[in-house]
Amino acid sequence: MTQSHDDAVARAARLMADALNELQSAASNDGAIREELARNRAGLEALAHRIDAQRVEDKEQRGALAGQLTNLAGSLDRLVGHLDGLSHLMAELIERLATPSEPVTTPAAPEPAEPVFRPGGEGVSLTVVAVPGFQVLMDIQKALMAMEQVSGASVERFQEGDSRLLLQLRTPVSAADIAGGLGHHTGHAFAVEEARPELMRLRLKIVS
Repeated sequence: MTQSHDDAVARAARLMADALNELQSAASNDGAIREELARNRAGLEALAHRIDAQRVEDKEQRGALAGQLTNLAGSLDRLVGHLDGLSHLMAELIERLATPSEPVTTPAAPEPAEPVFRPGGEGVSLTVVAVPGFQVLMDIQKALMAMEQVSGASVERFQEGDSRLLLQLRTPVSAADIAGGLGHHTGHAFAVEEARPELMRLRLKIVS
């Protein structure tokens, strides 16, 4: 098999050599053939140049296309990253919307401060009702004098359990403070029935 292939190649080479020799011999004797060969050679060279130029252009186009594909792949990667982040954000938003929120509690408004009786003027007219006896009234007067806000307490009237005292104040004091101080010092419970600081008038009642 190898010997036959070598023989065929050798024969083909001899035939091509003989053809070239004959062609050269003919071309040396015929000017027209030489011109035809020259034109064919020029055409072949021009074709070879065009083929090389086309090969270079194809190579440049393939390089540009490869760069564009690379840029497109990078853009697609960034887009996939953005879409992934957006999907996570949407999942968190949906989870927050699905979770019931705690009710917003409005802080309670602070209670208005209790009006106070202030020193000055003719003093505070204090009425105490349901006084069980004169001794209790004396205890009430002593208790008022023991309070640091009170500078003076004088009995003006006592009749059938109702009494009226005139208080001179050293510092401002509320009706609740007066009732609490009396209850602490006398052992009786006092309820505020009326408190009018603007009129300097206070009414308390002894309750069982």
